[in-house]
Amino acid sequence: MSSEDSSILTNILKQYYEKTSEMIVFLNSKGQIINMNEAARKVISEDNQSSLTHPICSRCEGYSNEYALQSCRDCFLESSKIGNTSFQVFMQTNSGTVEPFTATYQTISQEDDIKVYTLQNVSPQIERQQKLHQQTMMQKTISAQENERKRISRELHDGVVQELINVSVELRLLKYQDNIDQLKTQSHQIENLMSSLIDDIRNLSLELRPSSLDDLGLNAAFKSYFKQLEKNFGFIVHYHYDSSVERFNSEIETVVYRIVQEAVFNSLKYANVDSVDVHMTCDGHVIEVEIADQGTGFVLGSEPKGSGLGIYGMQERAEIVGGKVNIESKLGKGTNIKLNVPIV
Repeated sequence: MSSEDSSILTNILKQYYEKTSEMIVFLNSKGQIINMNEAARKVISEDNQSSLTHPICSRCEGYSNEYALQSCRDCFLESSKIGNTSFQVFMQTNSGTVEPFTATYQTISQEDDIKVYTLQNVSPQIERQQKLHQQTMMQKTISAQENERKRISRELHDGVVQELINVSVELRLLKYQDNIDQLKTQSHQIENLMSSLIDDIRNLSLELRPSSLDDLGLNAAFKSYFKQLEKNFGFIVHYHYDSSVERFNSEIETVVYRIVQEAVFNSLKYANVDSVDVHMTCDGHVIEVEIADQGTGFVLGSEPKGSGLGIYGMQERAEIVGGKVNIESKLGKGTNIKLNVPIV
């Protein structure tokens, strides 16, 4: 490269260093700032340069993403091998706000042990992603609500309404009966129809919102629901609850109940099995639930059948309370769903 080309390149790089929105900081072997551009001064103030604490540490919030706990363990500054990959950190700006940045940290001079630390504010991108995620969640929620309303409407029309019509017909026929034996027979038929109608309404009510969930908690609600499944469908749920904790936050109880209800009902409808295992534990900090069947399974990434929000909508439900769902399934070997929800 000629001296003229070198001069032009140096001038271009200087202009980029001064005008870019990317924050660039040069550090010596002791972690002291050699130089930084104007953009970097928005995060790292001049009075931090002479601090005994590393100037980056004085601004870093001690965690690398929005879900992690504050911790300096495995900090990139202490790493013996400094690469050139990007990572995300949360830094406190001079205005007092904590904002997310993508960052790189790498050695540019082995001889002088000079390193460069670059930061790029990604708040706008994260905000857009959050809005897009919220819109997607809202669309899924609305779709799930409409599907649930359609299902309830069908069950009311095909079940409850038809039973009521049958009761109405039987009652009208009673006034034309003079024979006491026939009256008794028809009265008995009406009694059976009413009993069936009460069961249908009770089952529908249990699916919508079991009173035991509000009154007694998750354990009692699960026992009641699983007993009803066995009575109505002959489907056995091998349920185990290993914890002394009986009540949780109402929102957590609702989310856990709905996800387990979804998983168990999908096993009943689509796994081609007559039983499923449900194991729930809580150590006082985290609720863990495992739902496993030995059924037909499905290919992960495909569109499995399901009700409500669907099997992959479970994750969205779990995220509402900071939880996570892990789904494993293999054709012919069954499906295993693990739910993890923090309670502190």
